[in-house]
Amino acid sequence: MYKKFKKHLAYYISLLVILFFGLVLTFLATPNIKLQSVIVSLTISFYVLWGILHHMINHELTPRIMIEYILIGVLGISILFFMLMGGVI
Repeated sequence: MYKKFKKHLAYYISLLVILFFGLVLTFLATPNIKLQSVIVSLTISFYVLWGILHHMINHELTPRIMIEYILIGVLGISILFFMLMGGVI
């Protein structure tokens, strides 16, 4: 397992960079809810794209993996939508 992690370390670091910048930009756009929504949506889109490309490059992409990334992205967008509708953000 450690060998596999070490082999994919650059991919994981790039994913952390994407998520970190999405989080930082969201906090920097704090008073503007619409801008925050766009930033979170773009971050989720990049996460889904990153996951699919990562598996495609490593010849591990299956329909099940693709659906999993898409469903996680939809879940993230749904959480954002319901937080906005409930006035949490």
